[in-house]
Amino acid sequence: MEIYLIRHTAVHNPGKLCYGQSDIALKADWQTSFNDLKKELGKETGDAVFYSSPFERCTQLAQFLSDDKYAVDDRLSEMHFGDWEQKAWTEIDQAVLNLWMADYVNFRVPGGENFVNLYDRCAQFWDDLQLQTQPKSYILSHAGVIRSLLAYILKIPLDKVFQLDIDYGAITKITTSGKNGEYQKVNYVNYQAADHNTKNQILL
Repeated sequence: MEIYLIRHTAVHNPGKLCYGQSDIALKADWQTSFNDLKKELGKETGDAVFYSSPFERCTQLAQFLSDDKYAVDDRLSEMHFGDWEQKAWTEIDQAVLNLWMADYVNFRVPGGENFVNLYDRCAQFWDDLQLQTQPKSYILSHAGVIRSLLAYILKIPLDKVFQLDIDYGAITKITTSGKNGEYQKVNYVNYQAADHNTKNQILL
């Protein structure tokens, strides 16, 4: 199976709000970004299945790319930031924020998740995906989800995942084969369709 992990395009967030599991508008030029992705993927999507996070910044793109034929899966949601959702980062209690920044893997955001929670549900989604039979899958989601999936596939320690750049609108491709997708290869990471450059190759 060919699997394309696509982060939603850039958001409009002038107030620098925390918005993991909150809806937030895309930037005004979203149509240009959508068209770039459509051009890059358009010839390859005919027999594909599309999955999306439930948040509008992802479903809007899923609808555009799939002609409104996609499935929403809550496990593809970004990390839940609990009491911090829709607050400016500067408004969050800095003592608590520092605790999270010192150990974001294990420290649970008040009223929300830690990174292990995000990783576990992403890993469950991935395992279920490998039981499917479609030749191509497109996953419209978030940076945290894509980092979690790459960490799961490549066995990257969770405290190292932010060393992976996952930009807005970037594409990561993974190929799986064998029974239940036991053979997995990362073909490229963080490719920007608008750049038209050589796809980044990950070195193992």
